[in-house]
Amino acid sequence: MKKSFKLLLGAVAVILLVVAGVIVGINWNNWFGSQEPEKEPQKIEDAQDWEGNKEEYTGEKNTDTIDIPGFDVMNMQAGVTEQKVNLYNPEQNNCYFKMSILLADGTKLWESNLVKPGKAVYNLALAEPLAAGTYEKSVLKYECFTLDENQSPLNGSEIEFTLNVIE
Repeated sequence: MKKSFKLLLGAVAVILLVVAGVIVGINWNNWFGSQEPEKEPQKIEDAQDWEGNKEEYTGEKNTDTIDIPGFDVMNMQAGVTEQKVNLYNPEQNNCYFKMSILLADGTKLWESNLVKPGKAVYNLALAEPLAAGTYEKSVLKYECFTLDENQSPLNGSEIEFTLNVIE
């Protein structure tokens, strides 16, 4: 009788251990998983109202599309970091823009904070001054984010252009 009681007690112990293991396994991430730190909101660019050539937009904002301005050429001044540009987020967009200028090799020359719809960046400081020349296949990268407090990423775009750096 003692032997069968020990076997029964052992079987119950094994079953309890298996059940406990399953419960711990199911709840492991809830109990011990890494907590994602709260995401800090990105900074909003202190941009100006965009005053470029634009048609007066009278339609409704369409949350299904994002207008991305494109161009073929951008001119900058050689040997200085302070540059005059005209980079903007069209007022009909329903999202923030974060814009970056990159060389063809991936070197990031500049990155904005978030730019509200209808706002523009006219002055920027490059990460490094550029030598005079033509920089083919430079990229203006647009990253788009929702206008709410989550600033969730949306689609974006990369526009290739020629960067002319002039003396």
